[in-house]
Amino acid sequence: MIERRVIGPVDHDISRPFVRADLEIYGINTFRPSYTVHVFLNDPRVRGVDRVEDRSSYAGRFSVFGHAQCVGDEGHCDVPTTIRRFDDRPSHPLTPAFRRVVITDALQKAIKGGGKLTITFIATTPAAKSEIEGRYLLEFTGLQIAAFE
Repeated sequence: MIERRVIGPVDHDISRPFVRADLEIYGINTFRPSYTVHVFLNDPRVRGVDRVEDRSSYAGRFSVFGHAQCVGDEGHCDVPTTIRRFDDRPSHPLTPAFRRVVITDALQKAIKGGGKLTITFIATTPAAKSEIEGRYLLEFTGLQIAAFE
């Protein structure tokens, strides 16, 4: 299965030179089959993942080790909403994930002429659409670009 998500176009205020830029994706839903996401900038027409590194808009990729189904007692897959102070146990496996993709070169190319910025995600998984609960394979609560001088 291949899923395409396009964010934007959005205005950006990146005007000063930078030496590194990161795309940070927050609150990624991991209650999904495992998948890989390819990221493109200012290329909303991209459809597939063949020869992606050859596209000048290609910014990078990340993977999510998902949990496609819950097997266990009632409440086993309920993610705790509070944490205890000084609790050093690992987080629950279904805790929403965070990923960072270094997009420096692709962002410098994308904003060279000014204008707006579009982020396209192409998510791929060997799973069938029927195995995914919810609307999207890639679900997240927020994203941002961090540029460093």
